[in-house]
Amino acid sequence: MRRSAIIFTTILSMMLCVSLLAFSVYAHLTQTFSITNTIGFRPAEDVYVGLECRISGASQTQLNSPPSGYDSIEDYFYAVGIYKDVEFDESMRTDPNYSLGEWQILESLDFASVSSPIVYTITVYNYSDKPIRVSISDFENSSNVIQNEISNPVDIPAFADRNSPPSSAEIRLSTSVINSTSSFYDLPNDFAIIFETIA
Repeated sequence: MRRSAIIFTTILSMMLCVSLLAFSVYAHLTQTFSITNTIGFRPAEDVYVGLECRISGASQTQLNSPPSGYDSIEDYFYAVGIYKDVEFDESMRTDPNYSLGEWQILESLDFASVSSPIVYTITVYNYSDKPIRVSISDFENSSNVIQNEISNPVDIPAFADRNSPPSSAEIRLSTSVINSTSSFYDLPNDFAIIFETIA
């Protein structure tokens, strides 16, 4: 009788271990890591720029074919805000309502991998009559699940020669998962891009 009890408890223990292992694998596979974004653009007076805004490292940017309802992947990216272009037009210099608006990403960004960051790259073309400095501000830096790293501010020369293309530079914010044991969904990850003139 004692031997059968030992065999029974051993089998029961093994079944519980396998069940726990299966549950932990399932929980790991179903973890969600997603962020939402609204990026503000704050130009100083007399700052005029063109922008190319891109995202990499999100599962959406790993697509090989467009989702249903879109003719191309680029159409999808522009529709949900993963790509955004702001074209400059000379009429903006005299427009009293000139504004760069916001970069609103309409779809939650899912991390393609918890070991790789989502990277926001903004290329700035300076159409201003003065040199400008571009920096990142108001980004999340106190979270216990994500970490943001920003590139250094960049200086861009003035748009002096109207017959030549404007000077440009890139600025980046990189968002990494720092706690992969705790999933998160639609975590706000807003920040702002500041454009200042350099005297």
